[in-house]
Amino acid sequence: MQTEDDRLPEETSSNKSGVPSKQFLTEKTKLPVKRTRGKTIKERLTENAYKRILPARYLLKNKQGNVIETPKELFKRVAKNIAQPEKKYDRFEYGEAVDTFYELMTRLEFMPNSPTLMNAGAELQQLSACFVIHPQDDLDSIFNAVHNAAKIFQSGGGVGYPFHLLRPKGDPVKSTGGIASGPLTFMKVFDQMCATIKQGGKRRGAQMGVMRVDHPDILRFMVAKRTEGELSNFNISVGLTEDFMKAVKQNTKYELINPRTGEPHQVTRQTAEFYNRGEEWFPSNQGNRMGKKENFWRAYAGEVKGVDEYEIHLEVGEEMQLPARFIWKVLIDSAWKNGEPGIFMYDRASDMHSFDVAKYPDHNIESTNPCGEEPLENYEACNLGHINLSLLVKDQGEGEGLRFQKWKQDHPEYDYDSQEGLQDAMKQYLRSAVRMEKLKNLVKTGVIFLDNVVTMSNFPLSEIEEKVASTRKIGLGLMGFAQMLIQLGMQYGSRQSIAFARELQRTIVRYSVEASHELAKERGTFPEWEKSKWADPQAYPHWFRKHTGGMDPHNWAEGFPMRNHKTTTIAPTGTTSMIAHTSGGCEPIYSVAYFKNVGEDIQGEEMLVEFDDYFLRVLKANGIDAESVKQKAVTIMQQNEWEGLESLPDDLVPKDVKNLFITATEVPPEAHVRIQAAFQEFNHAGISKTCNFPHDATRDDVEKAYMLGYELGVKGLTIYRTGSRQEEVLTTKQGRTIEDTKDLIRNLIEEFGSVDAFLHSDAFKEAANLERTITFQPKAEEGGQTTARETCPECGTPLEYSEGCIKCPECGFTLCEI
Repeated sequence: MQTEDDRLPEETSSNKSGVPSKQFLTEKTKLPVKRTRGKTIKERLTENAYKRILPARYLLKNKQGNVIETPKELFKRVAKNIAQPEKKYDRFEYGEAVDTFYELMTRLEFMPNSPTLMNAGAELQQLSACFVIHPQDDLDSIFNAVHNAAKIFQSGGGVGYPFHLLRPKGDPVKSTGGIASGPLTFMKVFDQMCATIKQGGKRRGAQMGVMRVDHPDILRFMVAKRTEGELSNFNISVGLTEDFMKAVKQNTKYELINPRTGEPHQVTRQTAEFYNRGEEWFPSNQGNRMGKKENFWRAYAGEVKGVDEYEIHLEVGEEMQLPARFIWKVLIDSAWKNGEPGIFMYDRASDMHSFDVAKYPDHNIESTNPCGEEPLENYEACNLGHINLSLLVKDQGEGEGLRFQKWKQDHPEYDYDSQEGLQDAMKQYLRSAVRMEKLKNLVKTGVIFLDNVVTMSNFPLSEIEEKVASTRKIGLGLMGFAQMLIQLGMQYGSRQSIAFARELQRTIVRYSVEASHELAKERGTFPEWEKSKWADPQAYPHWFRKHTGGMDPHNWAEGFPMRNHKTTTIAPTGTTSMIAHTSGGCEPIYSVAYFKNVGEDIQGEEMLVEFDDYFLRVLKANGIDAESVKQKAVTIMQQNEWEGLESLPDDLVPKDVKNLFITATEVPPEAHVRIQAAFQEFNHAGISKTCNFPHDATRDDVEKAYMLGYELGVKGLTIYRTGSRQEEVLTTKQGRTIEDTKDLIRNLIEEFGSVDAFLHSDAFKEAANLERTITFQPKAEEGGQTTARETCPECGTPLEYSEGCIKCPECGFTLCEI
């Protein structure tokens, strides 16, 4: 819980840092409540969703690739399939369940994850998004995991792996008399396999690689993706332990553990060669020749900042220790460079698990799914769905919601300056401003829907089927939070919005637990319930209060029956939020305008601009000429001078409207972290969210965000610094000049020696394989500038970095399809 010392400023007029100041919104500004419009599905969906996203990704096709169902038939197919379990129970009549589920989806109030939309009622019937597999420390297990992951990709899923279970490089292998090649070598095997197999026949698979921070190869892991294109089919995260974070704060050494023995690692020659400073050469096996060692300092000295003070020297045979802050600095620098690795709070995920892993080690949490929001057991799956918050603001009359500023003026009895007083106020404000009965109904029906998904899903592996059946884990998430805040007149990232997020999630988790509890009485508890903490709430009072939204564990001495061991998460919504026509997950809006590609020729001269629909509705509600705004924005964007709404004059778009539509890159990183922590406090799983940084953010800024996330209780954190990835896709936008082309050629010559050398390079060959073209930018430095953006490989639209992943706002392309 955030303390009074953690407070952010009040609502504001926006300044350069994006931190709010007082009274930024006038009472005259109209903020219309959002409702699903239209009688038919075609009228309710955007043209992009109806004509492009659904046909391309979700509607069934015949063997010739032709679409053979309509959007209406898609939602009916899913509803009929997921309602099947109701035939066994008394909650709904089957026909009633079909109608209920169909209405939820077609009114855009709830959306299941992509595999459910794609496969429910179809031949595959694989309804889960992501899985975790634990490769054990032997060759058979590793390649069995490769085989199993390939089967998962073919079925449409993604996979996370804990590579810290594998012995480090240089460790002896008794069965062969040789030495181990280490986890990174095997990660490349998984990476190559993933590159050759498309998920469900539609796209390349998504993977997460996790390594605990106490693994002897942790630095090899942390720098593995510093070179663009390496392990390109992986997201990577470092599993941080409480002992490590304590050592960082105390500036002490930290012990590295060999997973083969569970004991401190005995330094091998290969370990010493990699970590020791000043050792670059070693005798070759080929006569008297000398070869270069794989050495951290040779490869990264001068590039990784903040480590020059450390003189690392390890002796072969000694127990391995490294300065904790040395490891920490390398982690921070790599994340600053290109957003990876992220961090996964390993101990925290285990402590907040539904099972006491000390008593039941077979329920250990070792890794997350590819997008990071789901810490999963071995062979566990993600079964996900999302409620649309943007449709839940209560109409107070004249089509507007109840703004917090107005409610605050009418309720002076609360101490708004203290965190406790603000939270008490939010409990009452939520009930005044939100359609609570509708929220409760959506959550409870969503839980039933997802429990049915568990029953109806086929899985590619018997181990997954057994694990899922034993715990019945579901993940009810949300989307549209940013649009909800705008309707309530709250700026994303303000103190009020953070307190509101906390109370909203507390309410959602309470409703979800009540729903699962009711299902347990009707359908039975999940089979492993007696081993879980739910069976003995009094033994785990803190855990129980957080998992129930504040219920008293002493009222449940005989246990709290649950149908599902976990019920909530906040996953990436990607194309599902695009179908629902709302903002993604708990993220701020990414942009109110973006280039939209026209037709197949992404290099064509005509580039239209797509605008956020709710932004246009607010303009019209306030008597602002939306067409004039659009024309001015298009002109600025065509000149490559678009810097968000601040690019538009205040006499065209008033300041208060601009401040409400604060975008991801304008929200201060601290506010990103605090919003995530607010949602995390009463959330069973984790949260997929991106903490966006401006390009000129420093390594210290990244370090502060990671440390703040740890202190506030998040289970993981992903950051992205604008323009920090060197791989960019070349598209010709209006306003690009001959000088831009000359700059590109100069960059290629600087990087490769000549354009011809580039065309024959591995980088170009890899680009051809990916159907992408690469622009190489100068190396990014703190305080520097960048103009390039990564664009969608399928349609050419600039990509967004949000919800812990990458997605295209136009066609729905994403690296984390859930």
